[in-house]
Amino acid sequence: MYLLGKTGSGKTNVLETLIYQDMLHNKGLGFFDVSGDLVKKLSENIPKHQKNDCIYLDTSNPNLKWGYNPLRKVSYPHRHLIASHIIETFQKLWGQQAWGVKLEHILRNTILTLLDQPKATFSDMTRLLVDENYRFQCQKYIVAKEVQAFWTHQFPKFSKTDVLPVLNKVGSFLAIPMIKKILVDNTNQLSIQSIIDHEKIFLVNLSKGTLGVDAAHLLGSLLLNSLSAAGFHRSLINEQDRKPFFIYLDEFQNFTTLSLVNMFSELRKFKIGFIVAHQYLNQLPIKIKEAVLGNIGTIVCFRISYADAKYMAQEFYPVFSANDFIALENFHIYLKLMINGKPSKPFSAKTITKNWLEKPKG
Repeated sequence: MYLLGKTGSGKTNVLETLIYQDMLHNKGLGFFDVSGDLVKKLSENIPKHQKNDCIYLDTSNPNLKWGYNPLRKVSYPHRHLIASHIIETFQKLWGQQAWGVKLEHILRNTILTLLDQPKATFSDMTRLLVDENYRFQCQKYIVAKEVQAFWTHQFPKFSKTDVLPVLNKVGSFLAIPMIKKILVDNTNQLSIQSIIDHEKIFLVNLSKGTLGVDAAHLLGSLLLNSLSAAGFHRSLINEQDRKPFFIYLDEFQNFTTLSLVNMFSELRKFKIGFIVAHQYLNQLPIKIKEAVLGNIGTIVCFRISYADAKYMAQEFYPVFSANDFIALENFHIYLKLMINGKPSKPFSAKTITKNWLEKPKG
C-alpha cells in the first residue's frame, strides 16, 4: 500500500489506525518511525493480549538492551542481494561525490566475506581491512571463488589510501554511541526471523533528534534489509504456513533503495506486505518512483501538491483530475485498491480513527 499526502493531511492517522487494527487482530508487523512521536504513542497503547509479543527498539533509551547484527544468518542464495542493498544504503548516505568504483569493489567483497562468516559484526568491516591474521581466518569460510580471489590476488595490490575511505566512513557511524551499542556491544540479539515467523509486533524508534539523520537512515535501512532477508527465508516454509507480516514505513524515502523496492513484488509471494508513506513524489529518485508505482498494489492519495496531482491524475484517470487532488480536505482520500491481483476503479473515502475501532459495533 502506498500513501501520498502533504503534512497534516491525515497520513499519520491512517498509519496509526491500520497498525492498531493489526494489533487487535494479532497480526505480525513492523513499524519504523524517524520522528519518534507515533511509535511512542503506539508502544503505550499495545492491546493487553499483545504486550508479551511486542519488541520495542527504542534508540532514545540509553539503557536499551537489544542488540542487532545485520550480518547474522543470511541464507547464501540471498547474500549478494543483501550486500547490494547495504552498499546502496552507504552510497545514498555518502553521496556520489564520495563514491567510486574502487570503494564499492572493496566494500562489496568485505560485506560478502563477513556474510559468509559464522560470527561477524559490523565492526569487523574495519577489522577485516587492517588485520591480516583476521583476514586469513575469514578466508576459509568464503564460499564464492570470486570473493576468495579478491583477497588473494587483488587486495594485496591496494594501498592504505585505497581502504581509508571505508575505514573512515564505517568508523564514523560506529563512533555514535547508540549505533555501536546496538550493532556491536549489546549481546541480547534480536532475531528478525523469529519476529516475522512468530508474528511479533516490532516497533522501531529511529528518532533523528536522538541518532542524527544519517545514523537513523543507516540503522533503519539495515533493519529493513534484514526483514527482507527473513522474508526470503520463508521459501523454506510451505505456502499455506506463511503468516502475513506487514512492514509500515513513514517517510519511507529515508530507507528506500532501488534494490529494496524491486524486492516488494517478490516478498509479496512470501506474505510480506509493505505500507509506505511520504509527502512528495520528488522525494524519490525517478527510477525508485517508477519502481514503487510499478510494484505497489493499493494507492491512497491525500491532499497533494499540484505537480504530484498532475502525475496522480494519470493513475486515477478518468475518475479524478489534478484539481480534485489539490482540493481534498484533511482525512479525505482518493484511492485505488488491488483486489485479487486486479486494480479497482478509483473512488473517494473519508478515513476513520483508531478510536472508531474500539467502539462497540452493532
